Amino acid sequence: MRVLRPALAVLAVLVSAPRPDAQGLPFSLFERYLESLREQTGIPGISAAIVQGGDVVWRAGLGRQDVERSIAARADTLYPIGDLTQTFAAVLVGQCVENLGLSINQPIRRWTDAIPESSATLRHVLSHASSGVPGEAFRYDPGRYAALTNVVSDCADRPFRSAVHDEIFARLGMRDSVPGRDLGTAGTRERALFSSGELADFEAVLQRLATPYRVDRSGKATKGDYPTEDVNAATGLVSTALDLARFDAALDDQALLGADLLSVAWSNVTTSSGVPLPSGLGWFVQSYNGERLVWHFGATPGAASSLLIKVPRRDLTLILLANSDTLSPASISEGDVTASLFAKLFLRVFVG
Repeated sequence: MRVLRPALAVLAVLVSAPRPDAQGLPFSLFERYLESLREQTGIPGISAAIVQGGDVVWRAGLGRQDVERSIAARADTLYPIGDLTQTFAAVLVGQCVENLGLSINQPIRRWTDAIPESSATLRHVLSHASSGVPGEAFRYDPGRYAALTNVVSDCADRPFRSAVHDEIFARLGMRDSVPGRDLGTAGTRERALFSSGELADFEAVLQRLATPYRVDRSGKATKGDYPTEDVNAATGLVSTALDLARFDAALDDQALLGADLLSVAWSNVTTSSGVPLPSGLGWFVQSYNGERLVWHFGATPGAASSLLIKVPRRDLTLILLANSDTLSPASISEGDVTASLFAKLFLRVFVG
């Protein structure tokens, strides 16, 4: 991809530079390189935040959320977060475990026949290890993960969208997050799940949705369209970098799930022979330069992308949202976050 050559050159310069002082948290350096990388990869707009100790210690809007109308991207610009929705579904399943005694070792077939493997459990679906011989291999499959929608609806005794809104968005004050772009469209059946006041809030928030763009191999951005998308446990939520920062802080404060369950969710699952897979429960988990990374991504082809990377030992989280799919290349779904140039940049600056 021709546009990646200068972008890789940016990273090469950074890698050859002296390691920054980790205690100093060089936000200005990161922002400068992030803006350069955004320009060279052709992404029209990026919204970003870094969370440490539960606080947003840096935020930025880079480029344009709408190029044609020259509207700048801001830290509170709204984007579809795609597969990052899976982390919210994992929290809701976890709450069912903690509050209602749900066992994640129950077979998924209790709730759906969408997964043919009779021995596949909720644990296997949460870890993207339900294919073939369940638990023995990782295969990223959002379609299978979507089967958890029925699990959440059953234990919450309400539709998935309502559960996300009530148990996470409203509870955490995530006022700029919406359980589906279609809730701003009159006639959408799921609007009946919400009050007139909630719908008015959704419609107002969705007015700030970033315009989607396709970026070609030369780095040229062309205005695109958001595809019709289901809202389920695998995808469909809409949010901002600052609202996701609230979600991240609540996780670290154990306001949504207890420490024991988070520890399990943020640890690699293993096969029957003890081989670690690149996933936890609803998250990817990997090692980088001796640090454990907990992360997830989203990519709406030709429209938007998202990336959330936690460095637990340093109590540090990066959140990036963009109005093209360039943040998260297709290969990232194999379980290596460094497939993203933007992840590499963050890790080099803040981890080393």
